[in-house]
Amino acid sequence: MFKGIIYITFLTIVISTLSVVECLGQNPKRTAKIRSMDKKRSKQQSEHKHDFIPHDADSDKDGVLDINDKCPYMGERGKVTPFGCPEDKDLDGIYDTEDACIDKPGPKENHGCPWADTDGDGVFDKDDECLTVKGLPEFHGCPDNDEDGIPDLLDNCPKEKGTWALKGCPPQDSDKDGIPDVDDLCPKTPGIAELRGCPPLKPEEKAALKSAFDNLLFETGSDVIIESSFASLNSLAKVMMNNPGMKLHLEGHTDDVGDDDNNMLLSRKRAAAVERYLEDRSIEAARISSEGYGETRPKMPNNSDGNRKINRRVEMMLKYE
Repeated sequence: MFKGIIYITFLTIVISTLSVVECLGQNPKRTAKIRSMDKKRSKQQSEHKHDFIPHDADSDKDGVLDINDKCPYMGERGKVTPFGCPEDKDLDGIYDTEDACIDKPGPKENHGCPWADTDGDGVFDKDDECLTVKGLPEFHGCPDNDEDGIPDLLDNCPKEKGTWALKGCPPQDSDKDGIPDVDDLCPKTPGIAELRGCPPLKPEEKAALKSAFDNLLFETGSDVIIESSFASLNSLAKVMMNNPGMKLHLEGHTDDVGDDDNNMLLSRKRAAAVERYLEDRSIEAARISSEGYGETRPKMPNNSDGNRKINRRVEMMLKYE
């Protein structure tokens, strides 16, 4: 009797295998699904390989006998296929019994349903920080209408191109000369880029400034101005006295010889020394500003004595409000 049962079971398996092979060649999606089911079935059979299974047994009560059931322990919760496994109507790899959207394929992490995209921008709602407005993937679904690289959600000026530093707003240009106030030494007077936003100098102003710059010398490693520089600085002071609306900006620089911090301090002290000299010639302190940059802004490479001499300088810029 048992030999008969074994023969029938073997014949059934052969027939089932032939049906599966035929199916595999016709439907790639079904192929992948059937292979997945075969793995589950093999695992189930391995777990129960020592169980005695009567020929009329139906372990999951799905109407398919275990001898013909590829999923003998999975069909008890709903409709099954002819070979005993739960149906997967949308072919998303999730059985209908576990699929919340049996007619639409979706990922397992969303219970078999497709991810929603309310605004239709290609960014799923789960990743979209602007659910009702079409946006860009790089900004998590939020738009950037002015195309300044700052999403509108963080942009204080969403209709004007701006910068991150100004929270998406463009730099102010009070005098409308095309040079932002932050870079403009004359923010209230239209000027030119060569003079950092200040207007072109009159010939006598330009000559006084050039003379003061060319002749300004300091004692070595010191902020003490050499006497030969006094005449040109006096001429500069005279130009400023004759132009009450004029201001002066000083920038100290050094070469790369010596300690960086000491050079920074020296550059500031030299610029301040020129500032004090002019104040002593009756130029109000409010009309003069100074900064030191040490060796951070060389005009020439520090690879020769001549170039280093050029880099040891105090730059002077006349400006107007």
